[in-house]
Amino acid sequence: MLLRCLLLSSLTLVGAGGTALAGGVTARVVIDPGHGGSDPGALGNGLTEKEVNLDIALRLRLLLLLDTLDPSGGGSWEVQLTRESDETVSLQARVALANAWPADRFISIHHNGWGSSSANGTETYSYPGAATAADLRNHVHAELVAGLGLADRGVKTADFYVLRETTMPAVLSEGGFLTNPVDAAVLASPAGRQASAQAHLFGLQRHYGLTPYLPLPDPEPYCTAKLTSSGCLPQVSWINLPSATNGFSVSCSAVEPQKTGILFWGLQAAATPFQGGTLCAAPPLFRTDAQNSGGSPALPCSGYLQHDFSPADFQAQGWTPGSEVFLQWWFRDPASSPYPVGLSNGLHVVVLP
Repeated sequence: MLLRCLLLSSLTLVGAGGTALAGGVTARVVIDPGHGGSDPGALGNGLTEKEVNLDIALRLRLLLLLDTLDPSGGGSWEVQLTRESDETVSLQARVALANAWPADRFISIHHNGWGSSSANGTETYSYPGAATAADLRNHVHAELVAGLGLADRGVKTADFYVLRETTMPAVLSEGGFLTNPVDAAVLASPAGRQASAQAHLFGLQRHYGLTPYLPLPDPEPYCTAKLTSSGCLPQVSWINLPSATNGFSVSCSAVEPQKTGILFWGLQAAATPFQGGTLCAAPPLFRTDAQNSGGSPALPCSGYLQHDFSPADFQAQGWTPGSEVFLQWWFRDPASSPYPVGLSNGLHVVVLP
């Protein structure tokens, strides 16, 4: 689901809820997706480096935002990207952005290519003699090797422009070889790219003395759905992440067909006995308009419900980044009398920008 959230608009992430770093500060991090625009980078096995770099960078930015919003662990970050789309950005411009901000750390995300498909594995670089950068490099590298599961080519130093000219500790990761079929298979998958983003997050956290912490997850189903009179177990799900910029959708499958359904929500979770089932959100409750579940009367459990929240809906409800919302579908199930209400499980969401 995180991939769906990559449509988030351009933003600078500001520390809001995560654990402050040493001295109570929020760390400023520049993420540099290597190459872009007229410079594709390495090519191999149907992959283009500039695209892989950007995907992982956007995933890392989102994780740092989530980490900042999540007060349960992790750290507090401000983040800028040197590019957010497929555009040409010079090395000088990338460094200038980081130096002018100024950033506290600089992470350049790359992937390798070679003339022979036998070259493989992960390696991570810092500038020679830069002790703080080497510490960040070592942590990022260890997490990348563990997260991607590719061959360990070790930590290295190099006189790369973005490592030499940045005024803050900087590292450059080479997650794997796109020209190697094994490495490419990992880096082609959303799971592999997410693992890389998480590895960079964990490396940053360890570098700052924090326990590695995966922040706020995708919307999380919780509570217990009520089994319907036809033996259906309605299940809540979602499309996109709950973004105040893009909105999101909440659906429910395995509903009694041709029945009226309503989505209720509150600002606190509950697990209260209700109508032979469990009420998953605490009052005061808010609701959508009623809708028909559709489906065929001849096919039990064929009904389906969905409500789309627009950014205007978020604003009308007063949902802002960091707001927690608890949602549950109710629908008619007359055959279950004296408890005619069908209930889905609940959905816990944290609103993103």
